[in-house]
Amino acid sequence: MRKKLAMTLAVSMLATSLLSACGSSASNGTTASGDAAQSSGASTEGTETPASSGDHEGYLMDYLSSDIMTADVQKTSNDYEIPMNIYDTLVKVEVEDDGSSEIAPMLAESWEVSDDGLTYTFHLREDAAFQNGNPVTAQDVKYTFTRMFTAEGTVNGSFLDQIAGTDELSAGSAEELTGVEVLDDHTVQITLKEPFGAFLSALAFTACAIYDDEATEAAGDDFGMVPEKTVGSGPFIFESWTPNAELVLKRNDNYWGGAAKIPGVVIRIIPDTETQTMMFENGELDLLDLQTNPEAVDRIIETYPDQIVSGPIMGVDYVFMNQNVEPLTDVRVRKAIQMSIDRETILDEIYSGRGKVENGLFANGMIGYNENLPVIPYDPEQAKALLAEAGYPDGFTIELGGDSSDSETRTMITEIIQAMLSEVGINLEIKKYDQSTWLETRRAGTMPMYVSSWTADFNDPDNFMYTFFGTEENTKLRSINYQDASVIAQVAAARTIVDTDERIAKYQELEEKIMQEDASLVPLWSRDHLFAVSKRTKGFKVSWNGFSDSSYYPVYFEE
Repeated sequence: MRKKLAMTLAVSMLATSLLSACGSSASNGTTASGDAAQSSGASTEGTETPASSGDHEGYLMDYLSSDIMTADVQKTSNDYEIPMNIYDTLVKVEVEDDGSSEIAPMLAESWEVSDDGLTYTFHLREDAAFQNGNPVTAQDVKYTFTRMFTAEGTVNGSFLDQIAGTDELSAGSAEELTGVEVLDDHTVQITLKEPFGAFLSALAFTACAIYDDEATEAAGDDFGMVPEKTVGSGPFIFESWTPNAELVLKRNDNYWGGAAKIPGVVIRIIPDTETQTMMFENGELDLLDLQTNPEAVDRIIETYPDQIVSGPIMGVDYVFMNQNVEPLTDVRVRKAIQMSIDRETILDEIYSGRGKVENGLFANGMIGYNENLPVIPYDPEQAKALLAEAGYPDGFTIELGGDSSDSETRTMITEIIQAMLSEVGINLEIKKYDQSTWLETRRAGTMPMYVSSWTADFNDPDNFMYTFFGTEENTKLRSINYQDASVIAQVAAARTIVDTDERIAKYQELEEKIMQEDASLVPLWSRDHLFAVSKRTKGFKVSWNGFSDSSYYPVYFEE
């Protein structure tokens, strides 16, 4: 009965979304590989396809759904496609064939950490150079991390604010980042304010990419905006940018890790998902991101079964519940909501089961992930009993705030959850806000309930636990308003534990308390990220955390 309800709702709403999906067409030109359109017979005839500038024969053809704002990774929390390919970080996340991951060398070929966890000494590669020929030095590292706290418009300081001296730098009371010391040209020492077990993981994130001191200063405000003035040390060079049309990367033949196997990449701006799919099927694109095109997933998988590449999204979808709003102040009510949502059925019907129902805060595949958490059951009868025990035998009415820019899929999910909660007497009133109002209301800590997701920026449970529960302000910003001050203090203290095993054990203990005992959120699922690739495209890998942004360095063509 429950599956029939969810399936009927899902199919009905999916049909509606498909009927309304036809829209304006943007595009992405230049034949990718000569792949013939297969069974769909799709055609881009009549669509507006801006011509690709320059001679880009043999380039990989990709797309973005919207243009970037900047390629200065210190000034964006969204546009990572270009930075992932033109810059390098000190260390990187390396994923093994079995799905496990570890921190591996990049610009730093080795490092030592002091016994107290406060001092990190990095030894830089002596063969690494920027694309203008300048060597990568310890001074560039110090300059880069200083700029994060002094340049106007930077937004990613949270990844580095554990470094000693960042508070003074941000306040303008100091001009030098005291926590970063240049020992010699290829040795840099970083001292933290207090131990931070996730520091290496944070340094692996693209936002911490290393800049050329000389070139970045010379570029001024043009850095990140003018391709030829945007210099990194990565495997590709930012060749050109035609706003709202295309971005072009060309191979850095002098890359310290060895030249890429493809000559370059053309990234076209294609807002319309139908056009993206048609162009892929017509051989005009080498990659098709199925994460942003859910209507086409099943057909594309069936049509191109040998051209699908997948990887786990290191993120979780949740239902957030505000513990300052009645009756969500009562843990029995929150547990009743957890038990009233048939998460498996929604995952099966909306995503064809491509993912995993979660029972905790952390994402599948993350360091510290606990497979052995108790399963949160789908049990509407027990949910009704808990509601009655809490004084709500007839249920209650509560608002769920939605973002007007939510995808059709997100809207379907919230409406199915609404129907499921109605079965136990909870009347969920879905109220749509424009995006800025939605964010403002959530950050003010006043949104009663909402559905959202969190995907890892760096591979450590701190990126989830501290973000949501590390301070009273953090839990307010998510409209969780978690009430146990002692647990919040424990979360803050856990990040300073030096011993990795001890720190992970503490995070798992806190996860069970927050998610299971206190029912602070409804964990829904983690999912798989699927791409379709052209026949000629080999070596493509989904980003370790499941982002749509991709590294092109491993890609090669097989004609």
